[in-house]
Amino acid sequence: MKRNMKGHLLILAVAAVGLLLYAGEVRAHHGAANVYDMSKPVMLKGTITKFEWTNPHNQILFDVADEKGNVTHWIAATEPPQVMLERGWTRRSLKEGDEVTVYIFAAKNGAPVGNLQRIVLGGGKELTTSGPVPAAPPPAR
Repeated sequence: MKRNMKGHLLILAVAAVGLLLYAGEVRAHHGAANVYDMSKPVMLKGTITKFEWTNPHNQILFDVADEKGNVTHWIAATEPPQVMLERGWTRRSLKEGDEVTVYIFAAKNGAPVGNLQRIVLGGGKELTTSGPVPAAPPPAR
């Protein structure tokens, strides 16, 4: 009986350690404030190279050219597809070659990655991570 009890305690201890490690990973994964500088929004004009509609987060890949023509390949992360569907996005919201203005919170370490806030297509259509952009109110009479 004593031997069986030690086995159960060992299993319980291993499970507890596993849960603690997993909880740490989840906390680190969703800690946007730890990765991105949320105090400095950045606006970038570029061209979509790929739109990955996938879990756990959609990825928007786009190129930004500086005044000398040097191109930087950026990646902006959004919420998961189901959340973005609820906010008016579809897997066809962005296409390769679309000219866009991207508003992100960029990575603190200077890497060309960011947390998307909103994106404006060449024709003026705006998509946000917080939901559809409300229509302008009608003019006062």
